[in-house]
Amino acid sequence: MLRAGLQKTSLVDYPGTVAAVVFLPACNFRCPWCHNGSLVEPSEATEDSLIPIETINGLLQKRRTVLEGVVITGGEPTLRQELPELIRLYKSLGYKVKLDTNGSKPDVLAALFTHEATRPDYIALDLKLAPHRYPELGGSEGALIKSIDLIQTSGIDHEYRTIALPQGHLTEKDIESLAHHIDERSPWFFSPFKPGNCLDPSWDFFPSPSTEALERLANVARSLGKTVYVRGLKK
Repeated sequence: MLRAGLQKTSLVDYPGTVAAVVFLPACNFRCPWCHNGSLVEPSEATEDSLIPIETINGLLQKRRTVLEGVVITGGEPTLRQELPELIRLYKSLGYKVKLDTNGSKPDVLAALFTHEATRPDYIALDLKLAPHRYPELGGSEGALIKSIDLIQTSGIDHEYRTIALPQGHLTEKDIESLAHHIDERSPWFFSPFKPGNCLDPSWDFFPSPSTEALERLANVARSLGKTVYVRGLKK
């Protein structure tokens, strides 16, 4: 039986939409800065702390008058065989569905896009490093580029998300390489790495990048004609 995490209400995870967030366990990437490490490699204790998906679905059925959307995130949702049925169910309940993905499973995305009942209404694609560096995380350049192409030609509203990493781990050349593959119309959100609860504990000792370093990366994307926003900075 699938068990998942649940945030009952979010005003920030789905643009312009009051939504619940469903966290599906397991991920095929090993990003050392990941803050959802308990979902990347769920332990028995983590599994016990998650909620049966049937319980989550029942709650979402009851909250249709309060919520407008459901965000399916992870972990990496495209690893779960239950994903198409979950999207189908939530859309049948009248929800808009947003899917968060690392772009590692273009075949799954292609299958979802084929049928209206399983097509997400919005997609957030994480752009982590230059495509040729994806093997560092457990991914592949080809899968990412194919996923980008599928999303851009799907007609589905989408956004891109990038975390500005410490210690120069993400470079201006990474941004240039990523920018080469993505469209100019859709928003590209940059946010700073924040230490704490990282998958690799050594990353907990790295400082957040400076505002100047974050803006420098964002300005590279802007200079290449992308629609860029910065969020998560302290005011």
